[in-house]
Amino acid sequence: MPGKRAFVVGVVVLTLFAGAGWLAKPVWQPWWYAATLCGGSLSGAELAALLPAEQLRASEDTFGSGQSRLKCGVDESDGRHFVLDVEAEIDTGEPLGPLGMEFTVPRDLEYVYPASVPGFYGKFGPVIVQECPGRGRDSEGRKRRLVTKVYTHGVESDASPESLRTAVRIANAAGAETGCGAGPLPLPERVEPPRELSLARAEGTMCGWLAGRRLPESPSGKAWKVLAPTAGDASVTQCSLVDSGTGQAALHLSGWYGDWAEKPFKRLVSANVEISEGISPRDALLGPDFGRAKARCAGEPANFLATSHTRNHVGSALPMSQVRRLLGAFTADQAERRDCTGVELPGPKIHPDRD
Repeated sequence: MPGKRAFVVGVVVLTLFAGAGWLAKPVWQPWWYAATLCGGSLSGAELAALLPAEQLRASEDTFGSGQSRLKCGVDESDGRHFVLDVEAEIDTGEPLGPLGMEFTVPRDLEYVYPASVPGFYGKFGPVIVQECPGRGRDSEGRKRRLVTKVYTHGVESDASPESLRTAVRIANAAGAETGCGAGPLPLPERVEPPRELSLARAEGTMCGWLAGRRLPESPSGKAWKVLAPTAGDASVTQCSLVDSGTGQAALHLSGWYGDWAEKPFKRLVSANVEISEGISPRDALLGPDFGRAKARCAGEPANFLATSHTRNHVGSALPMSQVRRLLGAFTADQAERRDCTGVELPGPKIHPDRD
């Protein structure tokens, strides 16, 4: 019976093709996910570098939903653990918003993007923070910011070009979908930790004010180098002084803009300074190895932080009187750039460590 034999042969062939396709799934699935998830904004080649070579499944995808919190990703085959988690959310400064969750306290950041991308490598992966002029302010006058995060659980422990580019692709797609109005970001070609610049070469950056400033002697007595990893309009700005003799940063100066940073700074002071009568965790002050200044910039609270640590984090690398002076100069430069008023600088008293 040729008809029956042909039918059986066809079933066997289809079964073989289906089995071969299933076995090959780890090979083609990154391109499938790139075409079907996250609004089609991802790259199959980049996902292939980020995803493990095993059977995976798509997770919840809210791109195209019109929500202010967009997410997508890829899970392990059991659906209980993610291997790639992508989130983009409009943040208005709420304590449990994406920025509040990223920063328990303010910290020195790991910069891996060029200054043209307002991002850094966060606790678990790339984070991009963009101000959203297209969304205006909320009912309390707070700016809206688009925060994009990419987590690669158990896959990536350090920044890679693929994860950085994935975050930029998501930020651009989410920016268009949410009406953020920040404009598209350029795709980075590589991981770009900030380069050490001479004082003269730093003049063209937002840290150029250091070039004309009287600086303290470095701990080694060698020349200072400057790190200028951010643009002047980022939500977190930073300038650092590096001792060229040791290769260690002796001073980090950073500006933090928006309501979202208020609670982290309050925790920083509360946890590290002995709060005595007459001072508050909301004050501008000097601690054992950090200083905090304050202002209001374009209608928002702003905090300015100086940190100075020795290699083993016992005490400050520079005298706190010099840290205070440079924090004041940094704050003045930021205030001029960002339309700040009501600047509060720390006094000369160094408040002891809480412990």
